[in-house]
Amino acid sequence: MPTGPITGIVTRGSPDERLASTPASPFINRTPVSTDTGTETPRPIQATDESSETTANDQPRQRSTQVQANQGELNAAEQRQLSELKARDRAVRAHEQAHLAAAGNLARGGASYTYQKGPDDRQYAVGGEVDIRSGKVAGDPEATIRNSQRVRRAALAPVNPSSTDRAVAAQASSTELQGRAELAEQERAEASEEQASTSQAEPADRNNTDREAEPPEPSIDTFV
Repeated sequence: MPTGPITGIVTRGSPDERLASTPASPFINRTPVSTDTGTETPRPIQATDESSETTANDQPRQRSTQVQANQGELNAAEQRQLSELKARDRAVRAHEQAHLAAAGNLARGGASYTYQKGPDDRQYAVGGEVDIRSGKVAGDPEATIRNSQRVRRAALAPVNPSSTDRAVAAQASSTELQGRAELAEQERAEASEEQASTSQAEPADRNNTDREAEPPEPSIDTFV
């Protein structure tokens, strides 16, 4: 029965940001064996009333009843393992949904899960991951800062973030610092350009002011 941390969020960008999920632990599915013949003992089939007509609406109810009948045949150890699998399934799905809700449009599709068959022959999620885009946006440091903050929030959204989640959050914080440094450099360059443009315009303005201050030459009227 898997009991390790739930691997939650995966960023797609540079190789350092690509994180793998934790593989599921093996689970033994026990089936009763006859001691007389050594062959598998078939499980009893649920009795049905042949006189009643089976409709499409009856099929889910019949499957649920069959699962309940199969669960009744499990021994104490298998019942305990089944309860643990169900609890794991609920925890994994809640964990990944928290990532998805916080990631928004940065998520690449929905969550992907690793499944394990239980002693009742049903599949239960025992691991999962959410694939999201890296926060860095080339040439746009402000977008890099915003996306990195969202990636960090998405990574830490579950109640109990895994070690992988915390690593992604740390990477997002580093990317945000790079974006802020790039933004500061960009603002310094723009300020220097503006100052240079202002310095070039000042001499021309001063010359125009000096010419306007000079008195006009007197005009001479000539009479014949």
